[in-house]
Amino acid sequence: MAEKLSRRKRKIVGIRIKPKEGLWVIYQLRLKGISQADLSSQLGVKPSTVNQILRGTRHSTRIENALYQTLGYPSFEDMIAAARGKGAV
Repeated sequence: MAEKLSRRKRKIVGIRIKPKEGLWVIYQLRLKGISQADLSSQLGVKPSTVNQILRGTRHSTRIENALYQTLGYPSFEDMIAAARGKGAV
């Protein structure tokens, strides 16, 4: 299991959501009946902020953590690995 990385460490190793992976995350959220607007209201941020995270144009450890936890992955890295088709969980 991948160890959890601090925001600074994650930024250094370059683990970011790419646009294609963001589409996969959106699809997974929809399968669970959760919209970006639902997630943004739970987190107290604008829907555009969540969208920017999912497009890879913005970074937020708090929102990324909420994404992987909502989708049931043990870590952000595992969620990204699944999005890239490298299997996780």
